[in-house]
Amino acid sequence: QREGQILRLLDEAPRAIPALVERMYVGLDPRLVGAAGRSVLAHLVDLRQRGIVVEAGDLWAKAA
Repeated sequence: QREGQILRLLDEAPRAIPALVERMYVGLDPRLVGAAGRSVLAHLVDLRQRGIVVEAGDLWAKAA
C-alpha cells in the first residue's frame, strides 16, 4: 500500500523524502516524522534495487 502511494506521488514529480512524508502522513505526530522518513527510505531503496525508481541527490523519481 505504501509502495503504491510512493509511486503515485513520484508519478507527479520527483520528490525528496521529507516532501513524500509530508504528503503521505498528513497529521502525523511530529515525534514520528523521523521514523516515517526511514520507512519511506526503506521502500525507496527496495524500489531502486528493482529498477523502478532512481535517486538524484536528495530527489527520488520514477525510472525512465
